[in-house]
Amino acid sequence: MLEVRDLRVRYVNRSKPAVDGLTFSVAAGEFVLLFGDSASGKSTAMQAVCGMIPHIIPADVSGTVKVDGREFHDPAETAKVVGMVQQDPEAQFCTETVEEEVAFGPENFNVPQPEIRRRIDSALTSVGAAHLKDRDLSTLSGGEKQKVAIASMLVLNPKLLILDEPTSSLDPRSVSEVVSAIDQMRRTTGITVIVVEHRLSGFVGMATRVLEMESARLVRDTRAGEPAFAAVRKAAHSVPDYPRIERRQGAAISAEGLAFSIGGKTILDGLCFTIAEGSALALMGENGAGKTTLLRILCGLATPTSGNLTMFGHRIDAARRMDPWILGKDVGLVFQNPNHQIFGETVQQEIGFASENYGNDMASAQSATEDFVKAEGVSRNIHPHCLSFGQKRRVNIASASAHGPKLLMLDEPFAGQDVHNALKIAQQLEKIHRAGRTIIVVTHDLDFARAFCTDALLLRKGRVAAFGNADQVLSENKDLFSKEVP
Repeated sequence: MLEVRDLRVRYVNRSKPAVDGLTFSVAAGEFVLLFGDSASGKSTAMQAVCGMIPHIIPADVSGTVKVDGREFHDPAETAKVVGMVQQDPEAQFCTETVEEEVAFGPENFNVPQPEIRRRIDSALTSVGAAHLKDRDLSTLSGGEKQKVAIASMLVLNPKLLILDEPTSSLDPRSVSEVVSAIDQMRRTTGITVIVVEHRLSGFVGMATRVLEMESARLVRDTRAGEPAFAAVRKAAHSVPDYPRIERRQGAAISAEGLAFSIGGKTILDGLCFTIAEGSALALMGENGAGKTTLLRILCGLATPTSGNLTMFGHRIDAARRMDPWILGKDVGLVFQNPNHQIFGETVQQEIGFASENYGNDMASAQSATEDFVKAEGVSRNIHPHCLSFGQKRRVNIASASAHGPKLLMLDEPFAGQDVHNALKIAQQLEKIHRAGRTIIVVTHDLDFARAFCTDALLLRKGRVAAFGNADQVLSENKDLFSKEVP
């Protein structure tokens, strides 16, 4: 089904290749896991397979790629055989509503309308997203967008399906739904599947083969049943040794009856909680529970419909909107999508953006830039959009915290991060916490929440399901994090 021979890809602004001499083949019906550290070349290789590189994304390419026995030179023709769900779902959206998005592919291939409608319903149901059919894409949570992106590829019935970090923003139940849907499709249709992942635990049980990339090259090719495959299965369940932080005293944020609605839909409904100053709060719940909306209110990007919020001397309610550039002095936010908050033309400009805007001493920003450049081995003058998805995330954290806000909020910071880099982020957050900051992290990572966080706030359908000590809350609410499909 797929034959890659001596593939080399070098981006026009890089001196070193992103993929260097990659050679492998995949038989029809295989389920392959492709893993490796951030920036190891995984996504680049798959973008070359599906024709995005070099036809859409400029790059110097050599070597051969054959799919189903053919070399393709037109990405539109490749799309009839290969479907790829990108790491950033929004990057592939072409329409405004869920139904239109899932219909987009088959409409372009002139599939009859009755068949399109049947496929739409089947694809959305298979990933647990049938209830989203009539929604605008702009109103969806990150995890819901990820489901829609997967459905938009499943609806095409491709021979080769490539999924780049397909579960990075999904809650545990949604992960189970998506994994089951992909496995069922492979068994019933014989589709060939390649999943690009950092964390293999969700897929390793059904994989027929595991490929590992390191520094742009293939370093491991292991098949199920081989002795080395057992080691891969064991490593798939490894957990970073996250640091543990200590709770401090004093109220930082207090909400009373906080509610938010838009377009007649209630997103948050009467939230009441008090977050201690210097705590590290895990904000958790199913996709669409209202987690990101709460962060938007906390930083002034949205105004509550009713109720009020008090934090660091600021009071926010329906009649008292607080501009985000005022709150931004005290509140730093790392968006779910790293691309949504990049302003600078270089890493140095990006990390120093807030400090310069607020007229702060630039020493902290300069120190954060030095740390990033040293850790990642890149130039301070590289454009942030030339970095990998994971590297962009770590730039976001540095830029959101370097100006010294009292509160740092992060929306799914571990999405797109391998185990090593997840630990680096946790250590970065520990350093920020030691400086006296309060931290709120939206996450589906139970291991991180248990090990690192002092408190947990669980949302369910826009309401507080539980709030308090992290260990106690997570232990008492295991049903919210069940990986079994209900």
